Amino acid sequence: MDNGSYVTRTYTFDDVVAALNIVQPYDWASFLRERLDYTGTQLPEHGIERSGWKLVFDDQPSEFDKSAASFWKGANLRYSLGLSVDKKGVVSYVKWDGPAFEAGLAPGLKLLAVNGTAYTAEILNDAVTQAKSSREPIEFLVQNDESVSTVKIDYHGGLRYPHLVKEEGVPDRLAGIVAARK
Repeated sequence: MDNGSYVTRTYTFDDVVAALNIVQPYDWASFLRERLDYTGTQLPEHGIERSGWKLVFDDQPSEFDKSAASFWKGANLRYSLGLSVDKKGVVSYVKWDGPAFEAGLAPGLKLLAVNGTAYTAEILNDAVTQAKSSREPIEFLVQNDESVSTVKIDYHGGLRYPHLVKEEGVPDRLAGIVAARK
């Protein structure tokens, strides 16, 4: 704003409202306050449903997930066990409060074995699938630096992958939003 100056210049809510009113006169203060200060029960997470779609989970990976898995060679179990593991067995992601987190797993640990079999992504995926029809927890042999321990995760929900599915009888508003500009 001041040519040659490196001093940070902050702005206020009123500055934003004034700038928006220069572009398009409107009651921007009320518009923004309603959205910024709102604490009610109707939050915008229902936007997908209102656009004619819904988020569902099933045991089949999307084409994107399949492509990523073939490239990455790891296991993406973010929506089931709450973790991702690379092809060497190193945990790269753990979802906060997910089953893996609750069992004490953390990024950087290495999975050596799953249910007594040396780790591969396929072995891990199979163990999660088999646990769905079992009462036994999934057992991991885990290495943390020089220490090796056994960790059990009592998860029986099977594989879970997210998908968007078109709602019957609801106009598709999402297509117009994501369409390329002409």
